[in-house]
Amino acid sequence: MKRPKFGLHFGGRRRKRRRGKCPTCNGSSIEMTLKDVPVGCRARVVGFCPGLAAERLAYLQAYGLAPGYWVRVLQHSPVTVIEVEHTELALESELACEVLVMEDGGN
Repeated sequence: MKRPKFGLHFGGRRRKRRRGKCPTCNGSSIEMTLKDVPVGCRARVVGFCPGLAAERLAYLQAYGLAPGYWVRVLQHSPVTVIEVEHTELALESELACEVLVMEDGGN
């Protein structure tokens, strides 16, 4: 089995260097999706993929997942579980790939 390539160190941890592929944005490269954030790390929501359905966007915003809010990733398998403002949310993998985030370097 090949070892993954690692990028820069953040907070004493090695972070895999990878770029997300958004299924609804015609496969265009984006900085990072919620699915790319390592378990236990925090990230700030910066937006959503343009192809995200209006009812799904309303669902996410109703639970506090909106641009500017901090989230902590609790798990990725079998679904992505995040914590937003003391609320835990379980998101399908496809939905987690449509949430654009910026990782907190200090955790």
